[in-house]
Amino acid sequence: MVARSRYPKLVSPVLIPEVWPDILPGLQTMQKKAGGDSPDTIQKRLVEHEAFLFTVPEGFFVLLPVARAQPSVLVWAAYGVGGGLIQKYEPVISALARKVGAFTLEFESPRPGYRRALKHWKRTGNRYTRRLT
Repeated sequence: MVARSRYPKLVSPVLIPEVWPDILPGLQTMQKKAGGDSPDTIQKRLVEHEAFLFTVPEGFFVLLPVARAQPSVLVWAAYGVGGGLIQKYEPVISALARKVGAFTLEFESPRPGYRRALKHWKRTGNRYTRRLT
């Protein structure tokens, strides 16, 4: 499951069942701490190629394109072990979102620590958005 380089590795939808045992504990930890969609919902969207799983050496993230007048990408799930991961991978996630024509990135969490980590994002309640330039 772990990506060999520091760059995210896209996991093919056909491989989701194979990597799922490695991903599930992180999703369960996230759900306990912040709520959100169930791991089953995320797995279904990954297998149906509607959401995209990327692995990195420290963990993984799931991106979900959102169709709107101005397309966006939701960072639907992100889990990793270690510090500074938002700063490390935000530029890469932004580049991936731009590649699919997104104008904004979105993230949602009730956890107050993200207010500091995402202070350069616009916050509305628990939803954070950042315009891609």
